[in-house]
Parts: sequence; structure tokens; C-alpha cells
Amino acid sequence: MKRIARTCTLVALLLAFSAPGRPATPPQPGYLSPGETLHIEAWLPPAPAPDSLSQAADIEAFFATRTLIGTPRGEEAHADDVVGPAEAVALRFTYLMGVTLDRKNAPTLMHMMDRLRADEQALMAPVKKDVTKGGRHRPFVEYPGRPTCPLEFAALGETGSYPSGHSGLGWLWGATLAELAPQYADALLARGIAFGESRVVCGFHYPSDIMAGRLATAALLQRVHGDPQFLKDLVQARKEVAAALAAARK
Repeated sequence: MKRIARTCTLVALLLAFSAPGRPATPPQPGYLSPGETLHIEAWLPPAPAPDSLSQAADIEAFFATRTLIGTPRGEEAHADDVVGPAEAVALRFTYLMGVTLDRKNAPTLMHMMDRLRADEQALMAPVKKDVTKGGRHRPFVEYPGRPTCPLEFAALGETGSYPSGHSGLGWLWGATLAELAPQYADALLARGIAFGESRVVCGFHYPSDIMAGRLATAALLQRVHGDPQFLKDLVQARKEVAAALAAARK
């Protein structure tokens, strides 16, 4: 029943944020200015070469995971196919803590994750190229006709596979919530990893895409921990999470 309730809540959130006539939300600035952002194109390894052992391992992983479509793990992977709003992504993690976190009881946390998401997108932009500009083809594009999760974004096949933004987002949430609620750290970090691996299960990314996205985001988290505003928000978000956990225990 709890799983059904979480699913219904997620659907309601997604419908609310996609309703016709909703005023456009201006882009959310991140914590880092363009001059401060990391330049991952200088140090992130490129996607595996077509004839490399890494590419062969990626292809093998794609075919090996096709049997997961239609299983509970495949259903979980499909449910993980969400990048926003922040409340919807939070639902993929906070059930492990026994609470629901949203803009009512955790406004600073949601705002903080919005800003981190903006930083992540800016961070990956130089290397995550569309396929028409040399970006890596996604596995379901390279090998059509194989089972995959339903496509929620029609133009997904036109976007580059490397690195994985979803994987980075999963690590952002897992690592941040683990810092705010360390008593749940093991479960939250494992969920952050699984969130990224869901993209492999779905057939939307290769394992090397996932690792690259996670690596880029780990570097981002290290950088923002030197930002005074982020640290201020982190303190307030910790209070919000603690209050929500205390309320859930009553």
C-alpha cells in the first residue's frame, strides 16, 4: 500500500507540473558562476572508442539487461525515469527515511537541489553533445527493436548518451540526503547508485555513461562545499529534514 501511495503522489506531482497554462518558470541559477564552474572537458575521460574493450563491455551489459524489462527491477527503473520537479525526484529516495519531503516542509532543500541540478547541467554541457554534433549514440538507438523502458521523452535518441545526467542527479540526491540524514546514509547512497543504474536497465545508457555522470557530480559536490551560500542552505536543509523525521515519529 505504501508503494501504491508513493506512486500516486508521484503521478499527481508530475501532472501538476505539466498542466496546460502553468506559467513558465525562469531558469534556476546554480551556485557556481560560469567562471567558477568545473571544466570537466579538461579531465573527464572521453566515451569509449568504438573498437575498445570498454565499448564491448558496454554492449554486453546492454544485451544482458534486456531480460529485466517487465520485471520488478524494470518497473523500478521506469519509475526512476524522472529528473524534475525536485519533489518528484525526492520521492524516489525519501521513502527510505519514512518521510515525504516537499516545498512545504523542506523548501530550502528543494531550492538547493534545484540549484545543484542547474550546476550539474552547466557542468555537463560541454561534453554531453547531441548526436548531430558528435555525441555518443544511446544503446537503444544503436540496437533498435530490443526491449526498453517506455520513452517519456520523444527526442531522447537525439541527445548524447555520455555522460549520464540521470546518473549524476541520482548521486546528487543520494549523497546530499546521506549528508543531511547520516543514519540513513547506506540506504540513500545505494539508492543513488541504483537510480543511475536504472538507466542501463532501461536501455537508455551504457555503464560507462553512468560512471562518468557519477564522477562529474562527485566533483561538483566537492566544489560547492566551498561555496558559502550552499553551506548556509545545507545547514537550513538539515534542520528541515530533522524536523520532518521528528514529525514522522510522532
